[in-house]
Amino acid sequence: MIINHALSGIAVSMVMKYADNIVKVYSRSVAMLLTAVVSVFLFNFHLSLAFFLGSTVVSVSVYLHSAGKLR
Repeated sequence: MIINHALSGIAVSMVMKYADNIVKVYSRSVAMLLTAVVSVFLFNFHLSLAFFLGSTVVSVSVYLHSAGKLR
């Protein structure tokens, strides 16, 4: 977990060098989703319905933000 958070911090700083604050929020959200998925496999962590709903909202918002920039 410590290495994951360290790499996440480095990745966020690299993204923030070239992007805006909204991208930082999305990158943190995606990092939390990936950490949860890895925790399921490594630590037999059980995800709740609230997590699935929240991750769906985050995924849709990241998609909509990306699709808006492509146009």
